Amino acid sequence: MSKMKDKYFDKINNDDDSGYERYMEELSEKRFLAERHIIDNYDKTKNIKDLFEPIWYASTEILPHLEVQVVIDANRDIHVSTGTAGYVDFQINPVGMKLPVECWIHTHPFGVAYFSGTDIGTVRVWQPIMKEAYVLGGVEHYGHWTQDRPNALDIYQNNEYEETQVWNRRGEEE
Repeated sequence: MSKMKDKYFDKINNDDDSGYERYMEELSEKRFLAERHIIDNYDKTKNIKDLFEPIWYASTEILPHLEVQVVIDANRDIHVSTGTAGYVDFQINPVGMKLPVECWIHTHPFGVAYFSGTDIGTVRVWQPIMKEAYVLGGVEHYGHWTQDRPNALDIYQNNEYEETQVWNRRGEEE
């Protein structure tokens, strides 16, 4: 039995991994294109919501339904990063980001706008130095959080108020 198992592991360990390497190279290129798409569509003088469409497009069309995060800093400069299907963080340190954060926007590319436990933890940590945040579940489906209401996310569908997600100071939903 062990010889058969050894033969199997030898076979799979010697198989060609170029498909995975090619996928990772293509994904790297898509991440670059997604970030450029958002940056190229950003105008400091326009409303933050004008970025929703390019961000959503980058997350769901350029990328294979991966989370995207955009931070607008105190100088209204933009910082973009991409993540996995369920998590996003800065791939590198956001060099030059000026605090306080004007706005944090991220996507839930599976199409639901709400704050996960991770999102609630993020706004709890950043609340003293972050003015507002959005989570996108689509272009017209989003949640909006503000510094002055740190335990609530107002959720909109077709740009109309739908409901409020509320959590307590420990981050537990109520």
